[in-house]
Amino acid sequence: MADLEKMIKDGHKEMEKGDFKKAYSKFKKAAEEFPESAEVWFLKAETGNMASGMFGAKISDDDIINAYKMAIQLEPENFVYYSSYGGFCISVGKYDEAEGAYKEAAELDEPNAARYLSEFSVDFYHSVLARYGEIMDDPKAREPYAKKALKYMLLALEIDTEEAKKLL
Repeated sequence: MADLEKMIKDGHKEMEKGDFKKAYSKFKKAAEEFPESAEVWFLKAETGNMASGMFGAKISDDDIINAYKMAIQLEPENFVYYSSYGGFCISVGKYDEAEGAYKEAAELDEPNAARYLSEFSVDFYHSVLARYGEIMDDPKAREPYAKKALKYMLLALEIDTEEAKKLL
């Protein structure tokens, strides 16, 4: 176990330096050597996301998704894994997968459910607007996305449709 702890510590050092490519390499190696560690899979996913997004590393979305899924499979009660996975899915346009991940995080971390539901609502809607650009200027085209975003915001606020109508 000491080797695993050292590998994690070394990966964190690279993250602290801002070298997410090196950190990803360290966590990738750790995942190969310690495939039963949910934490390592999660760190591999997180650093893969950062390295590929901000630093241009050639890490496929599927590799990142698989790392998140392994972390979740190994530690299915960890709401942080679900919410992080949901955020990644939004960033790559996998909205249904993101919705499921955020819902799972909300169920697992009930006291903070509103945070996950509202985060999905806002991030989903902004992502759709950015992804589909001018198409979203048409209210009819925007409607299904706005409805879904509003649904989750109302859930987060614990307001039903009828109450929302009265308030508006």
